[in-house]
Amino acid sequence: MSSRRRKSRPRAPPDNLKRVSARSASQARVGLCRFCLRDDVALTQEHVFARWLVAKLRAWRATHAAHGPADVAADARIARLVTNVCGACNAGWMSGLEVSFRQAVFARSRPEHIAEPTRRTLSRWFAKTATLVAHATGQELVAEDHWPELTDAMPGGIRVGLARLRRPRQPLDVGLEYEAEASHPTPKLTSVAVQVDDLVAIVTRRSSVTPATTLWPIRSHVLRWTTLPVVNRLSDLTGS
Repeated sequence: MSSRRRKSRPRAPPDNLKRVSARSASQARVGLCRFCLRDDVALTQEHVFARWLVAKLRAWRATHAAHGPADVAADARIARLVTNVCGACNAGWMSGLEVSFRQAVFARSRPEHIAEPTRRTLSRWFAKTATLVAHATGQELVAEDHWPELTDAMPGGIRVGLARLRRPRQPLDVGLEYEAEASHPTPKLTSVAVQVDDLVAIVTRRSSVTPATTLWPIRSHVLRWTTLPVVNRLSDLTGS
């Protein structure tokens, strides 16, 4: 007996695949890159904390307590903080800064003194990260017209302090500090603390970084990894 074979119909993609594809397409848009100031370039959502860092510290589930406007995504996982940048910046100066930061912080054997080139690397990385943390939560730490300075230098009016954290509760964390001003109806963001392992930096517009030691502006005093001040929590730096 002969049997007829039914013609196979192409299967529709699963619903979840449709959602992923639609989401990926919606992540890319054309606009102005705030760092290189190129207009009409493709902007994609990039992670504020690079995947290599999240993976190295096993910080996939680490969460932040930084609050922004109601329309900010409810997912508080640090690994999912994203911002829009162009591909040239992401693969160019940002990638180079990540490499320099990794070598400075995670080198198997590092010099006792924190030399001036390392201070510049740490200051730029923490300032860049704090700027993007603030932006990802709907806040502003560094005015957007000063973002281009971060591509090869430090923005004016920003100070960076460095300390160590005693018994970190998680390997990555961020904290925000606000200050009430008569000219603003809502408190204004003044500082962002960024923790990487037991290292924590305060990036601020305040005149002091106490109790951290000043990393930027660079001063003549000798800075050592082993003698950095120790704090118990991020709020010791942000005052919140």
